[in-house]
Amino acid sequence: MNEPQDITEDQFFEMVDRFINQANDFARQFPQPRVSAAILFAAARYNAFNWVNRSQMLEQTLDEATILFRAEYENMFRDNARGLTEARASG
Repeated sequence: MNEPQDITEDQFFEMVDRFINQANDFARQFPQPRVSAAILFAAARYNAFNWVNRSQMLEQTLDEATILFRAEYENMFRDNARGLTEARASG
């Protein structure tokens, strides 16, 4: 099996945009709060699967991983909320 290669920042944000576009498509069919819940659940399931099947940081406990994921989500959420709030305020 080939190991995935690292990606560029542009490739990273292309993936982000594709996930958001998919969520927007779902929001045309389903209530937005359910779409948001589905994204969070999918991210949790995907990240849990990858954590359970990791080949590095094998000594990391579930509690340690949870703290890390929670902190990363909080930082990303706050950064995005600030940016969107500023963009809305500036018109």
